[in-house]
Amino acid sequence: MSDNESEQSSAGKRSFAVAHWGEHTRGGGDRVAWELARIFAPGSYYVGWRAPVDTPVDLERHQLIRGGVFAWAFRRPGIPRQVAHMLGWQIAAPLRKYDVVITSGNEPLFYVPPDGQCWVAYIHHTNRRHSDQIDAASQSRFPNLRLLISTATRTVFGQNTHKPDVFVANSEIVARRISRYWGVPTEKITVVYPPVDTERYSATAAADEAYYVTLSRLDWHKDIDDIVRAFADLDRELLIVGDGPERAKLEELSTDNVRFTGYVSEETKRQLLAGARAFVFNGRDEDFGIAPVEALASGTPVLGVAEGMTQYQVIPSKNGYLFDRSADGGTIRKAIDRFECDGVSMTAEDIERTADRFSKDAFRQGMQEAVATALDAADVTPDWYPPDH
Repeated sequence: MSDNESEQSSAGKRSFAVAHWGEHTRGGGDRVAWELARIFAPGSYYVGWRAPVDTPVDLERHQLIRGGVFAWAFRRPGIPRQVAHMLGWQIAAPLRKYDVVITSGNEPLFYVPPDGQCWVAYIHHTNRRHSDQIDAASQSRFPNLRLLISTATRTVFGQNTHKPDVFVANSEIVARRISRYWGVPTEKITVVYPPVDTERYSATAAADEAYYVTLSRLDWHKDIDDIVRAFADLDRELLIVGDGPERAKLEELSTDNVRFTGYVSEETKRQLLAGARAFVFNGRDEDFGIAPVEALASGTPVLGVAEGMTQYQVIPSKNGYLFDRSADGGTIRKAIDRFECDGVSMTAEDIERTADRFSKDAFRQGMQEAVATALDAADVTPDWYPPDH
């Protein structure tokens, strides 16, 4: 098992595996899992299921949950997919031979590990529609049914969220949600920010232009529609980078100054971020928000909603501006007006440096410390062993 014995600890050489809930859209969660695998187990990277996503060539991926019924369920979002995860993760036989398992996402929490195995669980978010975003149920077609499903979901997860030795949250906000909604003791939770490849971004990657940009998966909780409304007939161009289920609706809302690029290459993304006048972000109570950090690492000011981690990433009037949420995009428009009038006090180089705390190096150090803490917590050697005689 020498390919998997990549980490040294004070207790000697140990075998590591990284298990991600499922590769989905090359989003933030996928990138965190890939970096975990690079650090601890490049040859022992497992996924519960996978969408048509290309894993980076430097990693060897193994699919954990297989079979015709599971394949059918994974193609159907909602309860069928969740049941497939619940059944498929409990044993997860290939993981059981490793000394240390590092999981990524919520679904692996159904895993029931061997008694002697050390487990570190990296959590990107709690089940948001059933916890901090539960008020969205009142706007659904069958609110009481939604609440019933939420109750069942919290009950099931409540029985499956205490097995890891250490929980790693991607922000202080998520750490609080893990404690509040899952009942995990705060002493079992540490915070390690997701790895952003800040060194690959630079203000010099492209010449400054006049357009604004937003970048994310086009999904309900990103609230891109409010940004589109804010730019309605504004004398500035908005680029919307990304794709997702909300795209058709957003295109209907858009005026001629809004352009959709779809997904772009990493190189094109770096150029678009560096060349933008400002980055606009409206994610709902964002758990962390990698895209705003990438913008800052590109020396680009961020106009962000005063919620979630975004409110801490933006330093008002220095590297951007904050705005309160509004249904018509009015507060976003005011932030744009203020930015156009007053600008920001930091230079592009200073803005770049505000992203340094979210670097890959910081992530690596934080995760190695979390694993060391988990190994200590999992050590059940009696105080008297070995005996003196």
